[in-house]
Amino acid sequence: MKRIIIIVFIIVISIQVNSQIRRGVSPFRFNQHMYLGANIGPNAFLADGFSSYGFDGSIGLSESVYIGYNLTELLGARVLGTFGSINWPGILSSDTPKHFSTMLMSFEALLNISNFFEVYNLKNPLDISIFAGAGVIAREKLTFDNEYIGLLLKGGINADYRLNYKYNINLSITGNIVNEKFNESDTGVPFDAFPEVKIGVTYSIRTGSIR
Repeated sequence: MKRIIIIVFIIVISIQVNSQIRRGVSPFRFNQHMYLGANIGPNAFLADGFSSYGFDGSIGLSESVYIGYNLTELLGARVLGTFGSINWPGILSSDTPKHFSTMLMSFEALLNISNFFEVYNLKNPLDISIFAGAGVIAREKLTFDNEYIGLLLKGGINADYRLNYKYNINLSITGNIVNEKFNESDTGVPFDAFPEVKIGVTYSIRTGSIR
């Protein structure tokens, strides 16, 4: 009887200890996890006539929300929904500037280059990743002849500054490439582009407290 009680006691204690370990988050051991985030910042529309109008009048605003998943300490993926306000001064200085809205759904694959060169450590304050992806972008009609829905390619760099093991401040620099028909102007260049610089917050869904 005593042996049975001892065995049961050991099993119960073992379960409790394992449970406590699972509730803790080790800064040196990677665990797959999901995260949510949002960011906002300016964009610039680089299209026909840019050599004449430059950045003046071509600055707009991009806002994104996203959900991501870190598969390993090196590889991750995320899906973004982005609302954009685009400004295009036109080809000639006499053109009436066009201001229009866009909506974008995209997928990105990320490579964490900080963990590529260093050992994984959740207490390191800075994480830098590079990413590439694709998506679908829609433009409202407004002063254009037609509405537009087309494919988009993107890539860039993302920097996360850790406030703690759940919250990061992020800076994202993204280059987006769309079809030349995006602005209904074809001057021989096969694409238009709009880079973005956005800052925001990321929340990692990790259970337990750091240990």
